[in-house]
Amino acid sequence: MTLPDEFVIVKFYELGYRPFYNKFTNVYQCACPICKEGKSFKTKRRCYYIPKNENIFCHNCGWSGKPLKWITEVSGESEANVISELRDYIPSAETFQEEVQAPVVTTTTLPEDSINLSDSSQLNYYKNNDIIRAALHLIKQRRLDTAINKPENLYVSLTDKVHKNRLIIPFVNEHNSIEFYQSRTILTRDNKIKPKYLGRVGSEKTLFNINNVKQTFDNVYIFEGPINAFFTKNSVAVAGITERGRSFTTRQQQQLDTTLKLLKRVWILDSQWIDQASLIKTEALLQQGESVFIWPEKFGKRFKDFNDIAMHCKLDEIKENFISKHTHAGLEGIINLSAIKRYNSDQR
Repeated sequence: MTLPDEFVIVKFYELGYRPFYNKFTNVYQCACPICKEGKSFKTKRRCYYIPKNENIFCHNCGWSGKPLKWITEVSGESEANVISELRDYIPSAETFQEEVQAPVVTTTTLPEDSINLSDSSQLNYYKNNDIIRAALHLIKQRRLDTAINKPENLYVSLTDKVHKNRLIIPFVNEHNSIEFYQSRTILTRDNKIKPKYLGRVGSEKTLFNINNVKQTFDNVYIFEGPINAFFTKNSVAVAGITERGRSFTTRQQQQLDTTLKLLKRVWILDSQWIDQASLIKTEALLQQGESVFIWPEKFGKRFKDFNDIAMHCKLDEIKENFISKHTHAGLEGIINLSAIKRYNSDQR
């Protein structure tokens, strides 16, 4: 049985000792709760969870197996109890049926007890809460409250099992319903012990902000993460892509083939000058025939992403003409990327 990544991550943090996330390799580590790792227990983390392989293993004791087996062995719970707990996180047990089913589009609720950060009455009630104040500071600091393409509302939950004390970013669909959401850490210290971004458990990713897309534009701009899409009109986000290039869920592809079918796609990733993964993804997208924004040196060496530019330059919008000037496709894009590849090679 395959468990959703988000659920496994939550259990890994709950059951493992001193968990840690390596965002560059997308691997989770902890001190092994099975063998306790002997004298190195307080200094090493030899137990690994690799989401791509759906495998957990310990380099110290040699334990290896699927997440469900690890969770039951470490927690002492039966498989039935773990699956029962899992149902608290997802809409229904149908997710775990072995046969492949066509995805069903459903409107989901927000995390438990979500507080609307645009609602003055709720903010007044929680005005002395440290998490709410930290969330408002983060929003103001990153100009998320004034950005041109921001969603109508942002949220925080103080009680949700998975998304507690995190900024909730709703993914409103083309029918103006919240179909998916992603949460982001608010407190700096949480970045060291929790994944920076988490999606709704058991729910298929949709395109962020597709409800704001206008057909009067020629292009739709596709960002990897939603926050960068706040700063450019007619922008959506996919909530992550692999180094193999474009990777849409079935639902996202449906949105592209219907609501966005008449618009030209332009990808905007993090600066290829700074982010090696972005460089690899950009090359893959170009080889797949996509149009990609290639960061000019002047900006690419100084800023990691569009949110960085907005904060440093005090902007609420990054204009379409700036993007168009640096958008390339095919061989032209590969040639423009070569200078960045040489730079990155020299930096190593």
